[in-house]
Amino acid sequence: MKISPSVLSQYIDIPEDHRELRELLDDVGIEVKRIEESEAGIAFNLELLANRGDHACYEGVAREISGRTGASVRLPSVPHIPLCAPADFPVEVLVESALCLHYSATLMERVSDGVPFPKEVLAPLLATGVHAISAPVDATNLSNLEFGQPTHAFDADTLVGAVRVRLSSAGEQAWPLFQEGKITLPEGTLVIADDEKILAIAGVIGCEESKTTASTTRLLVESATFDPISVRKTSRALNLHTDSSARFERGANPALATVGAARVVGLLEQYAGWRRVSDTLLVGEWADPGRLIPLEIPVAASFLEYPLTAEEVATRLTRYGFRVSPPGPRWDADDGWIASPEVLDRSRDRNRTTVLVRVPPGRLWDVEFPDDLYEELAKSIGYNNTPSDLPQVDMGKLPSREEQVRDRVEDVLLGMGFYEVFTNGFYGRETRERLGFDERHPLWEHVEVQNAIDRGYSLLKNNALGQAVEALAANTRWRQEEVRMYEWTRTFHLDEGAPNGVCRERKLLWALASGPAHSPSWRDKGGSADPWLMRGLVEEIAAELRLPLAVVPGRRPHPLSSALHPNRQAAVVLGDKVVGLLGEVHPTVVAANRIKRARPVYLELDLPPLLTEGRALPFADPPELHPINRSLAFTLPQGVYAGDVAALLKGAGPSWLTEVAITDLFEHQEDGQPRRAVTFALTYANDEVRTSDEVNSASDYLVKVVEQRFGEAGVRQRA
Repeated sequence: MKISPSVLSQYIDIPEDHRELRELLDDVGIEVKRIEESEAGIAFNLELLANRGDHACYEGVAREISGRTGASVRLPSVPHIPLCAPADFPVEVLVESALCLHYSATLMERVSDGVPFPKEVLAPLLATGVHAISAPVDATNLSNLEFGQPTHAFDADTLVGAVRVRLSSAGEQAWPLFQEGKITLPEGTLVIADDEKILAIAGVIGCEESKTTASTTRLLVESATFDPISVRKTSRALNLHTDSSARFERGANPALATVGAARVVGLLEQYAGWRRVSDTLLVGEWADPGRLIPLEIPVAASFLEYPLTAEEVATRLTRYGFRVSPPGPRWDADDGWIASPEVLDRSRDRNRTTVLVRVPPGRLWDVEFPDDLYEELAKSIGYNNTPSDLPQVDMGKLPSREEQVRDRVEDVLLGMGFYEVFTNGFYGRETRERLGFDERHPLWEHVEVQNAIDRGYSLLKNNALGQAVEALAANTRWRQEEVRMYEWTRTFHLDEGAPNGVCRERKLLWALASGPAHSPSWRDKGGSADPWLMRGLVEEIAAELRLPLAVVPGRRPHPLSSALHPNRQAAVVLGDKVVGLLGEVHPTVVAANRIKRARPVYLELDLPPLLTEGRALPFADPPELHPINRSLAFTLPQGVYAGDVAALLKGAGPSWLTEVAITDLFEHQEDGQPRRAVTFALTYANDEVRTSDEVNSASDYLVKVVEQRFGEAGVRQRA
């Protein structure tokens, strides 16, 4: 919107210096985008707020300045026009939709040629770059710019039958002004129509078939207010943006319908040779709700950090058009204005420190709460005039145990090349199906979203594996073969006994790796990520947190076991409790996600067990004699776990067998069957002088124990 400082000075006293005026407007919340010069003089191009339709006119800008400076607002003269009943109006006018708040109509006829509008009257138009068109059009445009009330003039001789404000039907067409032809309106568009055609698209634009021309002799002057949301939707749907729609969609003043009509009538009668031939008809169901807001003076003063009194609050808010009652426990009617019992009760309890503020009709769209009044007071005082003290800063809260543990675990993850990712709390049924779950699976049931707009987010997730594999699939589509990612998240499980009556939440950490285990070097090609990588990650986390986490091979009860490779998975335990699992993702799950040439491995750990206080690491003086090392290699068929063999060796060995570690794995074919040769490193303490015979005897005994225990399964020592 463009305004002229010279025109604005007719409405209110303003600084003569344009720079001072610009600073003033910017300071009261009316942004000046730029200052332009033209043949009509200096013009300010304003950026208006989306919820302030009252700013879109000279009166609104002047009132905003008055709120700051206290200067009086001067408005153009508006004649009094009497109202009539619908039965007394020459044309039948019907409002058939609540989206029309008020609708006024006035009939006029031309009695003489009149004289052109004086240049000073047309100044608001000229400042915006709009040239004079015709007296009826110029008068309606002036009402819009002066008071913010869009009006329109129809050629009354083109009307057929009753004028109706109604919703359009399916397929109905209109011919908007300045368009080459008719357009089809969306069903339910608010329009003004007669018995044959659409006269105007309500709040947006008039139509060609009822426009005024040089030969027009009779006018129907329309001045109305419409629901802002309806106008905004219509303007966007039709891609028609006008000055009228810009004002209505920001919230016009519903009480200005007759004011706008009177301004148009006054201009046409004074200058253009037109005469009013009817009283004005005003129809519509809108009534001022008389919104009252209790405003506590001490609270407002504390919020703004500015000393306020009831008298000062009343003075400042009255400049913006609000009405303010005096404080006190007694409230008297004032022109029918009295608070509701609820508001009165709240006000009486404030010990004469609360005033009641009545919101004017033009501000009903943006003023509803006491906080909105704080903003008005702040603008009146001036933001630069309020204190700029910084709030008191206290020492921040120390990190919780959970935050400390997460930081330490993340150091391990980042050190091993993992990156944090974030997934959604919801997924679709397709994710569940790709994991191979059926109705018998413990993770089949989910908390479901009723009437989900997007089916891809209809289930509240009860596992993290599905989204982890989907994230891997997204990376592989972009040729990212080496993937290391982790996430702290939570899953949701149906449980009517939960505090929320719906589900319980489970916090966890998951990690997924795919691609090379490490960068290739001269020693080897690097290999691929496998369950051993995840086992090493668990061991690093255990060492960092000083928790006795252990990776136990074999099947342990875990809901995700079926989604991992049956022979390449293990449970993570803390004592006797299973706290997670790791393993290679099942090939069917990988294939269901359209991942090729990848064998991802997955780790999941419950968060609460990780918060257990770790135990201090024991310390012992190093032995004077070096320990004695021996290696035993066994061929293990499928189904026999190296961890079980290691546990047997440790349990059957002598007390001076201090450690059993798995140091090598060799996979090969034997008799057409896959075999694994696993090497176990035995560490014997040399706290006493031990002979080779003693060590060899102990090792031979361990070989016999293993072959006796697992011999029938095909386990034998490998030379």
